[in-house]
Amino acid sequence: MRTIGRGATQQSSAPYNRRVVLDFIRQQGAASRKDIADMVSLSPQTVANITNDLESIGLIVSRRQKVDKTRGQPPIAFELNPEGGHAIGVSLEPGRVSAARVNLVGDVLERSEIELDTSHRQNLLAAMLAQVLQLRKGTRERLWGIGVALPGPLGATDISFLGPTAMEGWADLSLLDELRDAARLPLFYSVDSVAGALGETLFGVAQSLDNFFYLHLGLGLGGALVVNRNAYRGTNGNATEIGHVPVVPGGLPCYCGNSGCLERYVSMHALAEALGLSDPQLRSPQLLARLADPADAVVEAWCQQAGERLRDAICMIENMLDPRAIVIGGGAPKVLVERLLAAAQPLRRSVRGGVGDPDLRLLLSERQGDSSILGAAVLPIYEMLSPRLETVQQDRRPDADVAELLGHRSGGRWGG
Repeated sequence: MRTIGRGATQQSSAPYNRRVVLDFIRQQGAASRKDIADMVSLSPQTVANITNDLESIGLIVSRRQKVDKTRGQPPIAFELNPEGGHAIGVSLEPGRVSAARVNLVGDVLERSEIELDTSHRQNLLAAMLAQVLQLRKGTRERLWGIGVALPGPLGATDISFLGPTAMEGWADLSLLDELRDAARLPLFYSVDSVAGALGETLFGVAQSLDNFFYLHLGLGLGGALVVNRNAYRGTNGNATEIGHVPVVPGGLPCYCGNSGCLERYVSMHALAEALGLSDPQLRSPQLLARLADPADAVVEAWCQQAGERLRDAICMIENMLDPRAIVIGGGAPKVLVERLLAAAQPLRRSVRGGVGDPDLRLLLSERQGDSSILGAAVLPIYEMLSPRLETVQQDRRPDADVAELLGHRSGGRWGG
């Protein structure tokens, strides 16, 4: 069920009202002033003023709606202007940095990918900066900032570890400050699972969902709980680190220091181990061919055991959190996710099973493969569009008129 934001009447709430209107237009795809006034509880004059303001700075565009022939002019509908703002997303994984420029409606316009030793901080900084400068080169549209998505957990925790699915040395996040200062753009960061969840909220299969659980299947395994269209981050920003929940007593040793963790059985790295491949080989065309071949016995055996663990994880998520849906995204190839979901059938009984729409129970991201990059780029866009925004860091406002109109705030860094 989709929640429509409601406008507020206080004069001080004008920026919030603009965000509510902008978010409503985004959710609907196109909306007339009457649609907006009816659904967000603002007066027609207030809606007219807001849409005029938003159109004047290029965040929305107006078009005549196509209707059956009637007397008079057809009503005007407003849509987000795809070129109203761009953002650059940077996705960090062990051994690889991917980046892309994304517009206001989630289209990936340009991308870049570099393989390097991500434990070498200065080389990594140079690579990220080179990608950002290349992607912004020749771009005339306003750039709202850089979003960076990286594997969790973040900060100094008992499971801030070294291993093939984690970023070495990322208890210290000062490298992101250096990137922000060198690029002279606002920078926002988050763990990849939260970024992916926000991407699905704005531009993906979860646009109509108020609450869901996002399962991020990539080199490792992560998760994010979305409640009222905001990601729950926990006390230290590391909530729902589902990949490090032990599920097999006395199972495989995990890099976090425990054993039998879910990530050791359901992740791209676990697949690489089973196939005797290095992690970089997971992106080869040869592997994609194997994943699509039902006669490959080794791949099939791995999918069957991973599917059993995924079945357990789905039951655990549903019984603990009762989400409206579980959305599966991340960098894993779509063909692999589809095989895992098939192997996980039939699903276990849970508080979710048999209650709601069965077609909503499990949803596969339509941006599989682009989830991490899109999720990263969404961070600055989400900051500007969301009417339920938490305070975030903003050292340089993306555009003075946009920032003033939408009541952009400064505060502590948004992480985790």
